[in-house]
This record gives sequence, structure tokens and C-alpha cells, in this order.
Amino acid sequence: MTLRGGRLAAAAVVLVLTIAMIGLGVLFTRGGPGQPANPSVSSPSIQVTNTATGEDLSVAIGALQERLSQLPDDHPGWASLGTAYVQQAAITGDPTYYPKARGALARSMQIKPERNAAALTGMAALSAAQHDFPRAVEHARASQRINPYSASNQGILSDALEQLGRYDEARDELQRMLNLQPGVPSFTRASYAFEVRGQLRPAQMALKRALDLASRPSDQAYCLYYLGELAWNAGQLDRADRYYARGLRLDPSYTSLLAGRAKVAAARGQVQTAVQRYDEVVRRLPTPTFLIEYADLLRSLGRDQAAERQEAVVTATQALFEDQGVDVGAEISLFEADRGRAEAALQAARTTWERQRSTEAADTYAWALHVSGRDEAALDFADKAARLGTQSALFAFHRGMIEKALNRSAAARASLLRALDINPHFSPLLVPRARTALKQLSTR
Repeated sequence: MTLRGGRLAAAAVVLVLTIAMIGLGVLFTRGGPGQPANPSVSSPSIQVTNTATGEDLSVAIGALQERLSQLPDDHPGWASLGTAYVQQAAITGDPTYYPKARGALARSMQIKPERNAAALTGMAALSAAQHDFPRAVEHARASQRINPYSASNQGILSDALEQLGRYDEARDELQRMLNLQPGVPSFTRASYAFEVRGQLRPAQMALKRALDLASRPSDQAYCLYYLGELAWNAGQLDRADRYYARGLRLDPSYTSLLAGRAKVAAARGQVQTAVQRYDEVVRRLPTPTFLIEYADLLRSLGRDQAAERQEAVVTATQALFEDQGVDVGAEISLFEADRGRAEAALQAARTTWERQRSTEAADTYAWALHVSGRDEAALDFADKAARLGTQSALFAFHRGMIEKALNRSAAARASLLRALDINPHFSPLLVPRARTALKQLSTR
């Protein structure tokens, strides 16, 4: 019996290591706390998405905890447990797993303070999940010096460099990852690298390659979600919905896919369906991203009291994430700016820009500056947001409104038309504002 139990415990460690390392390979490809955030661009700064299921991780975490109670000096086990906690926070949207992750990883480092590559990779993953990208790079580089052949570590390093706006370095590290492990994690990252540069056809091809390689239903659903996002961002409602629906059939627990179907329903004018789907989404996963999307929809429908209830939860959830060391400044800045709360928007955007220099952070800062009446400075940041050629309806809308405020009517009209051409459904709250602005410009 003892021998059998020992073998089961060892198998559990292997399972956790497999889940954690495979998961980390795609963990930060396009995400931040909880689920994908920005309806304009699938960004690695807003959401942490992974391919391990919650059930897998719960079983593995329990087995590891049991093993570590018997072998408290098992430093690989502590590193695996810490990494699994980061994964579980991603799946559940519960940031209280992050302190648990930090404690487990610190324990691994205490037992083996030198050449502990697994713990350093786990610490890089944790830092990235909390949007502390400079520290994520520091930990990932330290792990890389010990083990330069870890594709998982390469993925986290590439993601963090992307968020710091160090795009050439990020591309080099991504290429190393592709060389080491040309699988689902690396091809999904390659897709994002193409997408952020406005190269949508190669982005789609990379995702389809990842889908071809995916063996588990959860991996396939992950790829289908981002294929749906590419279609959504291009205004292709039917194609996007097919991808989302197909993904849900494979993995009904993947909440982001349901959110995708909710926004498609809203764009089609299927109000009751959209509201029902979003209501289920925020019950499953009440992260700032989905709460804000739902509140925006309710505002657009004139259901202000219901929207205010969701917005109150946004504020409470923001505090919860921040108490656990997670920076949600980008989401909150746009949320505050869209509601005319200039000071709060500008403070959040400035904090984000100090820690990130991505095109998305630049766009967030541009919008906050515009709402604050500082449109010349806002245009400078809109230029920074556009520097890679990202095909984003939201970026174009923000730029158009800034140009309108600066009385650059022709440029504003072109930017706003471009936003609606890229995706005429990009936001239930902002699309009407874009159309109103265009009517105002036509009378000038």
C-alpha cells in the first residue's frame, strides 16, 4: 500500500508539472487577471488564459498538498504548487490564489536558493499575472540563465517584453520558443505578434496551425476563442459566433467563449439573449473585464440602474485585485474615462504607463488625456499606440475623437470611419458616440 501510494503521489507531481508547464506556455499569450479584456485587440496585458481545466488543477493541487505534507523539503513540488496556484487564479478569476502562489514559490526558493529554474519561472509567471512586467522579465531572465531550453519560460519572457513595449526583443524570445517547442503555446503567441502588427492573415494562419496541433478539448477551445476574437475584431459576426459556439461545445466551462457569444448577440440586436449570456458570464467569472462589458451593454440599452449595480461590483472587484497585488489600471482607466471621470482615469492610465509601454497602454493613456482636456498630449500617445500598425477599431475611435477635439476635422472623420470599417460593432457604448461625432463633423 505504501509503495502504491508513493507511486500515485509521484504521478500527481508529474501531472501538476505537465499541467503547469503546458499551461504556462499559453498562460500569458493574450491575457491578464481572469479572462480576455479589450474588445478591440486580444491583448496579453488584460487577461490570463490557459488550457488546463479547473478540475484538473484542483485534483493536482490536492495531490501536491498531500505529497508536500509528507515531503516538506521537496523544492520541485513547492515550485509546481506555486505555479498551479497561478493557473488556478487565472481559471477562477480569484486573485487570492496569488499570495498562496507566492508563499509556495518562496518556500521552494528557501529550500533551494541556487539554480532553481522552476521556481524562478513560477515567480515570473506570478509577476506577469499581477502585471509587474519588469519583475517578470527579471525572474524569467534568471531562469533562462539556468535553463535556456525551457519553452514555457521563453513564453513568459516574450509576453512580459511585449507589455514593456520592447517588441523586437519579444520577437527574438518568441522565435527561441518556436525553435524549442513549435506547439500550441508558441503558435498562439506568434498569432498575437502578427495581430498586434496589423498582419491579420498570418495571425489567423498561426492560430489555425495551433488548432491543428491541439489534442485536448480545452486546448482546441482556447484556439477557437482567439480565432473568434480575430473574426470579431474584424467585424465578422457570423464567423466569430461559429468559432465561439464550436469552442463551447468542446469546453462548456470556458467562460470567455460565452462572453464572445454574448457580445455577438448584442451586436445582432438580440438583447434578451445578450443580457442572459452576460448575466451568466459575470456569475461564473466576475472579473473587471466582463463586468465592464456587461455594464457598457446595459448603459447602451438605457438600463442605468442595472448598469450601476454592475459598476459597483467593478469597483469592489478592482479593490480585491489590487489588494492581492494585481494592477488593473488599464481596464479601470478606460472604464473611468468612458464615464467622464477624468481624474481617476488619468491617474490609472499614468500608473499603467509607468509600468508598461505597450501600444495598448499608450492608447489607454491617450484616451485618459483626452477626457482630461489635454488633447495635444493625447495625440502624441495616440501616435505611440499606432506605431505597429495595429488594426484596432478602439484605437481608431480614440484617435478620431482626439482629432475632433483638436479641430482636425478631415483627420477625425477618416479615423472614425476607419473605426467603424474595422468593426462596426466594437462597443455598444462607443459606436453610437462615433456615429454622432461623424454627424457633427459633416456639418462643419
